[in-house]
Amino acid sequence: MVPENRQLIERARQGDPDAFDLLVQEYAPRVHAVAYQMTGSAEDARDIAQEVFLRLYRALDRYDPERSFATWLYRVTVNLAIDFRRRNARHWLETSEERSETGNPGDPAQQPDLQVERRELEGAVFRLVSELPAKQRQVFVLRDLQGFSTEEIARILQCKASTIRVHLARARRRIKAALVARYPEFARGENG
Repeated sequence: MVPENRQLIERARQGDPDAFDLLVQEYAPRVHAVAYQMTGSAEDARDIAQEVFLRLYRALDRYDPERSFATWLYRVTVNLAIDFRRRNARHWLETSEERSETGNPGDPAQQPDLQVERRELEGAVFRLVSELPAKQRQVFVLRDLQGFSTEEIARILQCKASTIRVHLARARRRIKAALVARYPEFARGENG
């Protein structure tokens, strides 16, 4: 995680609009990425990110500078994404299916066959992540897709690091087993 700029946060807390804009610029890419990986939709992720920063703006005066700003911000992001998924479950499943059919745009420098295979694998993994229980999905997204440390995730989700490790291990096992069972074409690389 990027080291927190305490001066910038304090200036934003005191009402400096330029400082707030800089905070948004610094944290928006990661907030959007977390929201996207939790919802599966770039449009929904933009809406969630906007709501995160709107809530941040409204609550910044109540932020406790003794606590990690980033942890607080990502917890708000995860909670809004969870709320969004609950409200929009049917839409999210439809979006998930569309994404798995189209995949993410890959690196144009890749060979077309590898690019297609990569998109298919990403779509398969995305479908499987969407099927994980909520806690496992949150931990998997934050750890394996976003690269947060176990300790950071524990602070974001407000639980013990050991709980994070258990959820992550279970999520990885479920995804691996489902890949082998439902998408053997992707699993064959592991065995030769």
